[in-house]
Amino acid sequence: MKGKSTVAIIIAILLVAIGATFYFIMNFFENNPTQTQPIGYTTGIIIDTEDSGILVVGDLTEEEATQLTVEEAIEAGTNATWFRISMAQRNDFELYDLVKVGYESLQESHPASGEAKTIEKLDE
Repeated sequence: MKGKSTVAIIIAILLVAIGATFYFIMNFFENNPTQTQPIGYTTGIIIDTEDSGILVVGDLTEEEATQLTVEEAIEAGTNATWFRISMAQRNDFELYDLVKVGYESLQESHPASGEAKTIEKLDE
């Protein structure tokens, strides 16, 4: 019986150590100042989504965005940009959310496109 409890304690300690290591590694990469930081930001409403990204258009209210088609919203607003986002980011945002997106570079097109480095939901 003494051997079984010793093994259980060792396994518990190993699981706690692995969990703590994983937590600290994830925390390091989220807060690491050497990670590439966005060089530009844009603010706008998410007016369209697809599997790999979101379409953000500036200078629109949520009411305007809900009443316009995607094409009309692109023409009516400013800074229309398709942003590629990660799976984790995709689950945090919905259509017509007001967001601030940080990016490194944008491809010039209409609408522009780029990869979101940071994205945060803004309170209206």
